[in-house]
Amino acid sequence: MLAGPSGAGKGSIAAALRRRVPDLWLSRSWTTRPRRDGEPADAYVFVDRATFDARVAAGGFLEWAEVFGHLYGTPWPEPPAGNDVLLEIDVQGAAQVRERHPEALVVFVEAPSRQAQEERLRRRGDREELIQRRLAGAPEEERAGRALADHIVVNDDLDRAIEEVAAILESRRT
Repeated sequence: MLAGPSGAGKGSIAAALRRRVPDLWLSRSWTTRPRRDGEPADAYVFVDRATFDARVAAGGFLEWAEVFGHLYGTPWPEPPAGNDVLLEIDVQGAAQVRERHPEALVVFVEAPSRQAQEERLRRRGDREELIQRRLAGAPEEERAGRALADHIVVNDDLDRAIEEVAAILESRRT
C-alpha cells in the first residue's frame, strides 16, 4: 500500500503504477466529502454519511476513519484473480490494514518539504482552513508513517519516485 499525508503525491504515483505494473489492481476508497473542483469522478466513491454508516454497520470496510469531519474507508478488496491489491491510503488507515494483515507492504510517501506539500494541497484546490490543519498534523503523521513503513520514498521528483516504488513492488513480487 502507498501511505502518506495529503499532498505527498500518493495518487500520482498510484496512477502511474497502474499504467506500468502488470496485474496491479487499485482499490477505490469511499468518502463522504464532496468532490473537489476538477477532481475525477472516479477518484473516490462519493457517498452520503448514511450510506457510509450503513456500509460500516455491515462490516463492509477493511479500514475506515473520520478525518477532518469526513469519513474515508477502504472496502474489502475484490481484485481479479492473479492481481495484487494497491491501496492509496493515509497513515491511520495503513495502521488499521497492517493490524489485520501484518504481511502487507507499506511504502510511505512523503513530500520533500512542508512548502512542497503546501503547494500541492493548494494546486488541488483544498480550502485554506483544511490546508492549515493538514500541515499542522503532518509532522505527527510522518512520524507514525515512518515507524509503520517497510520503505520510505521522498517524492521530490515524480518520475524517480515512481521508479523507486515500481522497483520495490517488483522485488516483493519475485
